[in-house]
Amino acid sequence: MKHSPLQLLRCVVTDIACTANPQFNPEKEIQGALEQYSINAKANPLEPAKDVPGHSWSVELIITQKRNEGQNFPYEFHLSMVGIFACQVGVLDSEREIKFVQVNGSSMLYGIAREHIRALTAAGPWGAIIIPTMSFYDKESPKKEEAPAKAQ
Repeated sequence: MKHSPLQLLRCVVTDIACTANPQFNPEKEIQGALEQYSINAKANPLEPAKDVPGHSWSVELIITQKRNEGQNFPYEFHLSMVGIFACQVGVLDSEREIKFVQVNGSSMLYGIAREHIRALTAAGPWGAIIIPTMSFYDKESPKKEEAPAKAQ
């Protein structure tokens, strides 16, 4: 086993909110999970840092679950995160490095975000929500992914 050429140096939650739906009925089918769940991820190169070997990147991840009026879904939530990454120089050409950072950096942050959302909703009246596992790999452009969330 070896270290990844992409290292997460720092990760911060820049915004997090969760609202329980007082009209949610756990005995009924969950509605609106796919339609209102969205993920946006964006990677941006940073100025080189003297103390960080390799190229520096920021990756921003935004996850939102909104509920339309009358939909039977337990929560609305929003989470924004930013991760700072270092990518080893010379591993990939510049175009492939952008995609590598976008896909892998977003995936790392998403795993962390899943736990934040699980913990936040676990304190709510309807129990924990485990958001789905996602792939940020897209042959065209890994800008936006959508999938349903499930109540646990």
